Amino acid sequence: MELSYDYRKTRIAIGAFDRINVNEVSYSFLFENEAGKTLKMEDGTGRAYQFSHEELSRLSSLGRLRIEPDFFHPEKAARQQQSSTSLLSALPLTHNARVAKRSAYVEAFLEMEREGKINRTDAAIKANTEVLIGKATQFAENLNPLGVAKPGKSADISIPPKPRTLRNWVKAAELDGQAGLLDAMHLRGNRNRVLGPEEVGLLMKEVRGYMSLERPTIKTIHENVQIAFEDRNAERKERGLPSLKVPSRETTRRAIRALDPFAVITARYGEAAARKKFKPVLNGLNLTRPLQRVEIDEWEIDLMTLMHSSGLIDLFTEEERLQLGLDKTTKRWTLTVAICCTTRCIVGMVISTAPKARAAVQVLQMVVSNKGQWADLVGALGHWDMYGIPELIVTDCGVAFKSQAFRFACADLGITKELAIAGCPEVRGTIERVFNTVALDLLPRLSGRTFSDVVSKGDAKPEERAALTFDDLAFVLVRWVVDIYHNTPHRGLDGKTPAETWRRLMGKWGVRPSPDMRRSRLVFGHRMTRVLSKEGLTVLGVRYHSERLADWMLRKDKCDVDVRWHPKDIGAIEVRLGSDWFTVPAIDHELDGVPAQIWLSATRDVRSRNPKAKRINTEVVQQAIKAISERNAEAMALANLVVEDWSPERIAREEKRIFRGVRFGKPKQLQKAKDGIGSSFPAPEAETSRTEKTASKKPASARRKSNATDWTIEDN
Repeated sequence: MELSYDYRKTRIAIGAFDRINVNEVSYSFLFENEAGKTLKMEDGTGRAYQFSHEELSRLSSLGRLRIEPDFFHPEKAARQQQSSTSLLSALPLTHNARVAKRSAYVEAFLEMEREGKINRTDAAIKANTEVLIGKATQFAENLNPLGVAKPGKSADISIPPKPRTLRNWVKAAELDGQAGLLDAMHLRGNRNRVLGPEEVGLLMKEVRGYMSLERPTIKTIHENVQIAFEDRNAERKERGLPSLKVPSRETTRRAIRALDPFAVITARYGEAAARKKFKPVLNGLNLTRPLQRVEIDEWEIDLMTLMHSSGLIDLFTEEERLQLGLDKTTKRWTLTVAICCTTRCIVGMVISTAPKARAAVQVLQMVVSNKGQWADLVGALGHWDMYGIPELIVTDCGVAFKSQAFRFACADLGITKELAIAGCPEVRGTIERVFNTVALDLLPRLSGRTFSDVVSKGDAKPEERAALTFDDLAFVLVRWVVDIYHNTPHRGLDGKTPAETWRRLMGKWGVRPSPDMRRSRLVFGHRMTRVLSKEGLTVLGVRYHSERLADWMLRKDKCDVDVRWHPKDIGAIEVRLGSDWFTVPAIDHELDGVPAQIWLSATRDVRSRNPKAKRINTEVVQQAIKAISERNAEAMALANLVVEDWSPERIAREEKRIFRGVRFGKPKQLQKAKDGIGSSFPAPEAETSRTEKTASKKPASARRKSNATDWTIEDN
């Protein structure tokens, strides 16, 4: 059976003095026509709105329309101020019991009056008292609503009212209905202070001592009050003045309870405890889209790990190991994590030796990048394809997140950045709970866990069990995130998993696409200045040139230019010429997609075989790059989780150490012998001598015609 409701056939009746509440906004009635009703807002602006009959009917069916009859009626307006509430059902229990008794006797009297069995004289009411009690009992829903043995005269249905009182109740009910039976008994009593001004002042002086970090008890405060009054009364007695009345313990207790609770907790336990206790708990954030809100925070890994790895350590020099903490020593690392608050998916994660601006920028880059390669290389069964440009990023007030590099990166990607209130981790509740999950679920699985306190540590010596390498740590982190955390039902997602929620919301809303490689170089690349010469630009021994650079050199001669260089791909750089940025590729196209660390490792390996060579065969370097990449694919992928040091100082140091006085080129082709038999080639000394002489005249790249992008400029 199908049910239908036609709003066009329903019309809402509104009186001239009614108050109309639409979505909790109050209106008064102006006029009505065939199209609908015109209502005026009651906010003092005088604005009026027309609601069609269909719209009012729809609002009523949705529970968004409330009408208060005769609210603006002149005769009822004054009486409305006498009632503390307009709803009898909302009255306190004791007040409701009194009204219930009055209503029951009024209804019983009116029924007997309609039957002609009673009139409003004292004699008639007294003669029918027993009958009135019986009928009132029938109208009463509960004979003992307070649930006590002695409910009191005002609420006990078995105690009838006096004839005059009953007539007043009937008259009030006829005038204002059931609301006319409301009383003001709760306002009775003497509410003036029993204590005098001097007594109150002395009492409160001692009571304020309760607001102390020493946290005295109420008993202690009352004892202080008694001592203070005894001393004051002794002074007054010497002056011939009457003694002050000593407050009772109950008076002291009530005075303490009358203090501002927030101020009390702040004074006794601190501001953080007061804020945690009194901060309202609502429904939380109203999030619907993936990456609508991303929280980023830092956490010191609770492990004493040996930060070295056979697959990764070979790619770094001893100095680099010391900088990265891969020196076979036990130390703690900082984990910087980004989480999508809508889906609870972890969308970024990097490890550093200390919180730093570069870590914040690198985790942001990870948020906008596809992380599938890390999941594949550790053998994860799930996918880590949660990426895109967030709408809002919320961080704490750490130095890394307030850095210019992080702020500018967010601005360039069109991301709104918000700093949470300092000292309020609950504002970043989602990421804080993730760290708790890591501590409780992941870390117990690992060796060498550092216990948080002496009690839990006991006789254990985690230093002796700190056998976890960096590869192990990175491997476990990625597998735990992809296969365990993302596939565990989450209470905040109504029992669904983060991965499942991401897939569902991605299909419905989607996310902003990641920046292309050019924008990534401009946003996340390292800033540097290079000298533009006839040979182009050189960074870490890699030469970059293009037709645009050659044209700029013709007009500007030798000059400094701004460069953006990304260590994850040294196959191209961004160069600013004038006010615009342009992509300039490496002369060696085999370097496309090659990370800087692989390039350094390969050139070190080749140079170590012939330290005095002035020319390095690029084909040999490419073979070394391929071998290192294949042998250390997993290590290099996991190394992306580490915040590497690519500061200008390090780049300058590497260029001086490895690439000074070295040229890269392909081997010369063998020439046919003059007699036609075999091939001839110059001796190494002759080749080197000729190369050096030629290099002094013009750059080697000027003679290379096989590559169309080998741009250079000849001297005249």
